[in-house]
Amino acid sequence: MVDNPLTLEPELNSTTVGRVQGLYGVASRTDVAFVELVNFVFTADGEYRESTVTVLGRNPILAAGIREMPVVGGTGVFGFARGKVHFKTYSFDTTTGNGVVECDIYVFHY
Repeated sequence: MVDNPLTLEPELNSTTVGRVQGLYGVASRTDVAFVELVNFVFTADGEYRESTVTVLGRNPILAAGIREMPVVGGTGVFGFARGKVHFKTYSFDTTTGNGVVECDIYVFHY
């Protein structure tokens, strides 16, 4: 289970605009990859408040560069959303499982 801050920048002290909530499990016996179901829950005041973007897919978390996962839905202003999310890992501690990841959300239809 995951319930992490969603911030404007990939830094721990950046402005919080919501939460990343969901679950993940191991998806591979040969490399470090997760299958993830996560919701980007927007909590900051404004147009997106109480809306979500839902992502479901395989995430090879230690892969170099940008990883892509599909947007499969959403709620509020993102109802029936489709698109993709690009993930880029800035840091990952294999001992604690803590990391800082940049997520760029591209919603094409909602």
